[in-house]
Amino acid sequence: MRTTDHHPPPPPPPPIYHHPYLQYSPVEKPSNNPLESLFHIFDSWSRKSETIARNSWNNLKLTAKAMTRGGFVSLYQQSFQTEPNEMLKKTFACSLSTSTGAVAGTLFISTVRLAFCSYRPLSLISPSGQHAWSYYKVVIPLGKIGAVNPVTMRENPSEKYIQTITIDGHEFWFMRFVNYEKAIEHILSSVSDFRAHENGGNPGVVVGSSSS
Repeated sequence: MRTTDHHPPPPPPPPIYHHPYLQYSPVEKPSNNPLESLFHIFDSWSRKSETIARNSWNNLKLTAKAMTRGGFVSLYQQSFQTEPNEMLKKTFACSLSTSTGAVAGTLFISTVRLAFCSYRPLSLISPSGQHAWSYYKVVIPLGKIGAVNPVTMRENPSEKYIQTITIDGHEFWFMRFVNYEKAIEHILSSVSDFRAHENGGNPGVVVGSSSS
């Protein structure tokens, strides 16, 4: 476990279409929906509660959204274009550190990738330079992951991150997990399994957790 006094550097700010791991998928400006009032209550409590309570609310958000989309597999397939024979292994409610603050959403772990999608569409800059609405999506193929590091803030041990570094030097900092250790375990095992399959049974040494 690595500790640090510094907050993580966020991914580059919008427009997201310039980033190799961020997906731009425009949608209509969001309108009120049956879950919006529930999400608003969750957010209000999140701002007032301790870390563990906030993370639990995020988990409830994920469950509520999955129920309206036919389950977690259906939610994943509706959020991302999947590959043949790809299987969803695990989902986690969490947040992604960005230049404008933490974005709450879902981290999907499949047999081929890590994928993150925000709960709500965000206002971004479209390729034409106009303001547009898009879900904040991150797609990292498992073969592109170079390191996965658990990081704890020294001045606030309850503030924990999972730093994911790609082989071409891009960093993503996931946070606010209900079960932080379980999330690390599943990410590391998924990358190791993918590497072992690609390398004919040898998981390789490119993925691991750093220690202080």
